[in-house]
Amino acid sequence: MKQKPRISILITHYNRPDDLLKCINAIRQINIEDSEIVVSDDGSDLETITEIETFGIDKLIKSKENKGLAANINKGIAACEGDYILYCQEDFMLNPKINLLLPECITLLESNCADLVRFTSNFKFNKLIKLTNSMSLIPKFSFKNFTQNYYQYSDHPFITKKSFYNTYGFYLENTSGRYGETEYGIRICNSNAKIAITNETLASTIEGSQSILIHEFKPKTIKITPSKSLLKLARAFRLYFEWVFYNKTKRGLISYKNARKQT
Repeated sequence: MKQKPRISILITHYNRPDDLLKCINAIRQINIEDSEIVVSDDGSDLETITEIETFGIDKLIKSKENKGLAANINKGIAACEGDYILYCQEDFMLNPKINLLLPECITLLESNCADLVRFTSNFKFNKLIKLTNSMSLIPKFSFKNFTQNYYQYSDHPFITKKSFYNTYGFYLENTSGRYGETEYGIRICNSNAKIAITNETLASTIEGSQSILIHEFKPKTIKITPSKSLLKLARAFRLYFEWVFYNKTKRGLISYKNARKQT
């Protein structure tokens, strides 16, 4: 009987087999012991699926139709057998140094010092709370992070317990990528989940990869371009509004449009 893996490496994918292969090869170079690689595909075309089946992964979870990133992550989580899930989208490559920090990550998760450990962020948080020499806790709220507080969660690479989702909820399905990620981020803001981040960036986007999120909305023609600082401040107030009025039972966002049609 095959032994249950300790860590499930979950990769979500949709019609980007070249990126996926680079992502998988980077993971294999890390050589994480006692692990499985689970690819959750969101209804890619038959040619792409046929190609992926040659990659030699442990599990390929297919979908008959494209249901969106949130549903794809949920489907993948259900297929993971490990006690821990290391999540990575197909357009990211993990740094081999992750292997050295995994025992420390698991210690933090087991000791309840953190509920989720991120490996990267698009920006630097102005205020962090030191946990170890390698990792820090993102504060629930800090005025120093005024334009960043609501980015505690991100669907960029991270590790957590599989039980995290039983405690804090799964992703809201029938949503477009940006909407689903933002809704879940606001949900985490309204919870007591402790989110940590490695002090060193340990994951990076694959060069030349293009996010499918850019196709969710048609580009708008803007006659007047506001300054970046003004846009950042406006975004902050908008997300604080969502944070304050978030209903964890009904879920959903008030001021954001869901680009995926509801069914």
